[in-house]
Amino acid sequence: MESLIYIVEDDEGIRELYEGAFEGLYMTKMFENGKDFFECFESARPSLVILDIMLPDMDGYTILSKIREMDEKIPVLIVSARSDEISAVKGLNKGADDYITKPFSVLELIARIKTSLRRANLYVTNQEGFVVDNNVYKVFYEGKDLGLTLKEFKLLKLLIGKAGVTVEREELFREVWGEGFMGETRTLDMHIAQLRDKIKECGGDDVIVTVRGIGYRFDVK
Repeated sequence: MESLIYIVEDDEGIRELYEGAFEGLYMTKMFENGKDFFECFESARPSLVILDIMLPDMDGYTILSKIREMDEKIPVLIVSARSDEISAVKGLNKGADDYITKPFSVLELIARIKTSLRRANLYVTNQEGFVVDNNVYKVFYEGKDLGLTLKEFKLLKLLIGKAGVTVEREELFREVWGEGFMGETRTLDMHIAQLRDKIKECGGDDVIVTVRGIGYRFDVK
């Protein structure tokens, strides 16, 4: 699955530089301001964000803080003309993974992107054609986004993480709904049915096995 990078940069020349540098390596989406960025970020998360500090509507620090409120894990690289130590420290303290000053070496930037993506991929699990991406809280089957709700994501993540092992209903409720869950037990069965439908819609087999009276198991071939 090719990595998607969102780039927030109001300088047209630098946007063109990014396009040329990343062609054939990464998919990119360019944004000139924070408003346009967040409209897209809320509906679809990228693999990594490159962020300028000096922008027309809101500065990069404000954008970074809002990103971290929404997502703690997604890698964010600040690329800025501000080369002073205070700006770099401020960016890192607000949650940036790296800080690069302009003008920058394209090769160095790509190397740092690869390092950040490699670190982020520690949060990615692969199993039987499924990819669980904890950075964006999504599960993909053969590259297709299953479009899961948060509860469905947590449920499938838990089952995939214990592939081949039957997970008891009590554990599923505790891990997905929390200790104090007081709802109907049918809630779990309904979520499993929805997961099966979404996996089928993406071309997958019925990999979730019902173990009657005990729980569910993610089947391993």
